[in-house]
Amino acid sequence: CMQDALPEVRQSSFALLGDLTKACFQHVHPFMSEFFPILGQNLNPDYISVCNNATWAIGEICMKLGEETRQFIHLVLKELIVIINRPNTPKTLLENTAITIGRLGYVCPVEVAPYLPEFVRQWCTSLRHIRDNDEKDSAFRGMCHMITVNPAGVVPDFIFFCDAIASWVNPPQDLHQMIQKILHGFKTQVGEENWRRFVDQFPPTLSERLVAMYSI
Repeated sequence: CMQDALPEVRQSSFALLGDLTKACFQHVHPFMSEFFPILGQNLNPDYISVCNNATWAIGEICMKLGEETRQFIHLVLKELIVIINRPNTPKTLLENTAITIGRLGYVCPVEVAPYLPEFVRQWCTSLRHIRDNDEKDSAFRGMCHMITVNPAGVVPDFIFFCDAIASWVNPPQDLHQMIQKILHGFKTQVGEENWRRFVDQFPPTLSERLVAMYSI
């Protein structure tokens, strides 16, 4: 079904794969080496619903597969980066793509972090409006892991990261600490004076929110 000529059939099969992954991963786990190339081939935003469901399924799979995802990243990451940077990508697909890239970074930060400069700005703007939930949680944890591995990769777009983390209403305590550590690490690295200049570029509401949330 995942290779059917009809997009509607492929769309439904990827939705089913994602649901099966969440409900009974042990039954789909043995077939990952067959599924991942097909998922990668369907990351084509010309077929929005197919692409959206394939992207979502990849995100669900990698959260179950963990470090084993490493062997499959080359089949999907470049395509996901193309989608997130594509003009006029629908909002839902952008958000799903950002979450899945974040989740890939969560389970395999060393493999994904070198590509940070290629997607971090768009990633941050895609996720700044979504409500607090488990998907946002895992995606932001992934971003924190990637920044820890490759801090230089986020420096040119750090203001976008600050804007994205300010979108949390009530982050879990351990995630809050991870974000706070990154902010304070960045501040320490650039020095008080440069940090002040940097923060002066922020809209006042963003500065106030970062101070209130992260004591920065």
